[in-house]
Amino acid sequence: MPFRPLSRRTILRGAGVCVALPFLEAMLPKRAIAQDEVKRFIAFFYPNGTDPRRWNPSPGALTADSLTECLQDLAGFAAEGQYPAGEALFSDITVITGTNHSGISPEIHQPSLALSAHKGVANNYTPPETLDQYLADRISGDTAFRQLALSATPSTDVTQGHISFNASGQVTPMRNPADAFDTVFGSLDPDGNNGAEAARVRQQSVLDAIEADAERLKLRLGAADQVRVEQYTTAVRELEQQIAAMPASGCTVPTAPSIERNASWHEKMKAFTDLTALAMACDLTRVASLQYSDSWGVHYGDYPMGDGLEALSEWSDHFISHKLDDTDRATDLDGLDRGQAQQIADSRVVITSRFKVRRFAYLVQSLKNITTPTGTLLDETMVMYISENGDGDSHARQNMPILLAGGVGGMTGGRVIAADDKVTGSVHGGIINRFGLPIEDYGDPAGPPLTEI
Repeated sequence: MPFRPLSRRTILRGAGVCVALPFLEAMLPKRAIAQDEVKRFIAFFYPNGTDPRRWNPSPGALTADSLTECLQDLAGFAAEGQYPAGEALFSDITVITGTNHSGISPEIHQPSLALSAHKGVANNYTPPETLDQYLADRISGDTAFRQLALSATPSTDVTQGHISFNASGQVTPMRNPADAFDTVFGSLDPDGNNGAEAARVRQQSVLDAIEADAERLKLRLGAADQVRVEQYTTAVRELEQQIAAMPASGCTVPTAPSIERNASWHEKMKAFTDLTALAMACDLTRVASLQYSDSWGVHYGDYPMGDGLEALSEWSDHFISHKLDDTDRATDLDGLDRGQAQQIADSRVVITSRFKVRRFAYLVQSLKNITTPTGTLLDETMVMYISENGDGDSHARQNMPILLAGGVGGMTGGRVIAADDKVTGSVHGGIINRFGLPIEDYGDPAGPPLTEI
């Protein structure tokens, strides 16, 4: 029987729904043929910086013993809310300390410049493109989506509601997981309608519609490919269940949530994270940006954290980041002794920083759980954690919190790199070089690539 490899564009079809397959060995030619290495990039933004004194480990190896207060959950953590428990990931993570971003952001709280290495202007953005867009021009190949921009904040403000910019200006992100799911995975109405019929199609399980096709496909696959298809379909079903459990919003972008619904941003971001991992597993895109929040709105009402006076309560991440002396602060500490209040305020920032690290770890673990013909999806990806400030309390933009993970270009984890006040362009230049795109300097102010990356 002649061997006929499956096309990369093979899809499962049913009831007007199309779902792309993940990479399968059956898609490869029978004889090994040299192919370009697939490389991917994901930027993960969480606002308000951290406390660098409690975030930054010493340069050298990143081990369980060297993890700082803010990074300790990279050694593993328990399940919370809708998030599962996390495994130890410190050996997959590279921490970069001491990056100087002050020449990029002229004003405080500019998420729009968090992914840029080029000096912006006050309360606005000046091209050229952000790092994700630079890479999208060079590594996207013939994927269906040149890049994905996903954001849990409803803000459309140019400074607060966007982290991705091309040479023409801001890239409009998708802000509703249901809409993003429809767009990326193609819940299509055969008649081209996008209203009630599209909503009805989405509500019926994609997997129910394609189940028969999937079973027939398995007859052509080996054992390893059958496992991959099962992993993929299970992940799609879980994502659909998450979206179905969210407050109904039809097929339109929801209006700005009330203060009681700000905690639902956590639910949105989990769905966006899962969607991104699936989209990359299907090779629908190779570049994505995930914006957890703007600088103001996210809080932890649905995630009770901290005991006694250290409890986060309903304070926003922004108010917690400012500790004692800013007008935007958690005022419940005002009546306490100064020393006690400072200790509690410091502890609260550690608690929120740990939460941020856990959410980044979930993204990394999601990619690590997806197998590919050459290893895992994490092996093919560079994942980058960023924020708009370094020290959330002072708004200082030195000592930026940057985490990297993935195996692009042979990169390894378990390291701490001291940037020693090098500009953001040096960090981005080092990342670009890892993608096999050699440059001598990058950014404005420009810097030579950080070769340690």
